[in-house]
Amino acid sequence: MTAERVCVYTALTGDYERLNEQPVAARSSIPFVCITDDPELTSTTWQVRRAAPTFGLDPVRSQREWKMLPHVHLPEFDASLYIDNTVLLREPPERLLERLPESGLAMAPHSFRASVEDEFVAVMKHGLDETDRVLEQLHHLAIEAPELLQEAPWWTGLMIRDHRRPAVQAAMETWRAHMLRYSRRDQLSINLALHRAGLTPDALPFDNNESEFHVWPHRPAGWPARRQVPRRATALTPLLVRLGELEAQVRQRESVADSPAWLLAEDLSRYADRHPGRRLRLLLRAVKLIRRWAPWRDAARRPSRP
Repeated sequence: MTAERVCVYTALTGDYERLNEQPVAARSSIPFVCITDDPELTSTTWQVRRAAPTFGLDPVRSQREWKMLPHVHLPEFDASLYIDNTVLLREPPERLLERLPESGLAMAPHSFRASVEDEFVAVMKHGLDETDRVLEQLHHLAIEAPELLQEAPWWTGLMIRDHRRPAVQAAMETWRAHMLRYSRRDQLSINLALHRAGLTPDALPFDNNESEFHVWPHRPAGWPARRQVPRRATALTPLLVRLGELEAQVRQRESVADSPAWLLAEDLSRYADRHPGRRLRLLLRAVKLIRRWAPWRDAARRPSRP
């Protein structure tokens, strides 16, 4: 599939980074659009488009919002090549955009993480987000789709997307929702978003750091160091196993405690403690009552016939 209305875009909020110029834009007829909340930002290679941040006190999540939803924030374009601000293009984008991916989405596999679980470990080890938020996300992913933890992660610094595809839109909306609910590190949630949308991206044969089309990370001299959230990395697998065991125990105890048989036995036990001489008769009575209750319970569980 092809598209006539295409662009290259990036998103920049707050003072997180300085804008990278893209000299290759001079050799391209495709517009280069930078979405930003900086009223003073100017550029010789980007068309600066100002927008109010979605979250005034959270510039990182505001940037992710623009990154994840091009079909919302760039409605005049059919497709786009998104690049993180730290990506420097080496070649005009026409070669990448001359034919859109069959799936509607193309990304490069992660070059130096073997699994999504490894990405979780790296985020905590390097203090890239709050550990409690990351652990909560990891735990929920392990419950909903544990097989995804062993999938190869995607590198989201460069993405080609067809804005018109419903599956692409659905995946991006889910991706955004998880970024808002859990960690702002978007590579932790992209696999689940794709899984829910039933979308398998076209894999770009790129090394993340360098290809004939790009260099990453490109951080000119004088850039401020990235702010980090220092946290101690945690061994993940034992924690997940223990959390799963505790949840199973809680569910089992709740199920037993809510059953009529358990409630009846509890009442009889209290009565027997007050009247020790009647224990045998009470036991026989309890057995009879439970037998009478069991067929009713089984019938209630069977679906009714139409």
